[in-house]
Amino acid sequence: MTVVQEVCLFARDYIGVKAFRTSFRKKKIIEAYRIVTGKSIRISCSTCYVEALFAIINKTKMATIKGYELKKGVLLQAFGDASKTCTNDTLTDELAEWYLKNFPEKAIYFSRIPVRPAPVVPKNVTIVEPKKVEPKSDFQPMTVMENALNNISKAHIEAEKKSDAKIVTPPKRTTAKRKSKTKK
Repeated sequence: MTVVQEVCLFARDYIGVKAFRTSFRKKKIIEAYRIVTGKSIRISCSTCYVEALFAIINKTKMATIKGYELKKGVLLQAFGDASKTCTNDTLTDELAEWYLKNFPEKAIYFSRIPVRPAPVVPKNVTIVEPKKVEPKSDFQPMTVMENALNNISKAHIEAEKKSDAKIVTPPKRTTAKRKSKTKK
């Protein structure tokens, strides 16, 4: 991660919370400001650092070209995950790819989707397609279950023959109708 990227990550915390304004972060801001603008920063007050942060953020946003762009006024939201909510200002390429992977129907909300170039394959490499295995069409779950039950009953009978004691299965319960006692 470059110094400029690191500064952009902690910029919001630095501006909003005074406890985050450490000397280490001030050194990072000075270094990033020098990289981005080519100038040295005035270090007379804390406002100068905040202004330098805004300059760094504005210059780096202009320098980065986004591959994905939403149509005007579009707000994308993923149910149950507020971190995935985005507008055109907050949209990143990673977030756009996540939306298109998980919700391909949302492609209609994008005004620009970059075309991925085809992968370059060296001349001495051949691509081999995997063999297609077709599922068996004669698979019948009931036949499998019947075979399993027959095997279990055969094993039950063999165990009964081998042992001296008989395996006793409890008799089936029958529900007897009780005579109701009613007064006449």
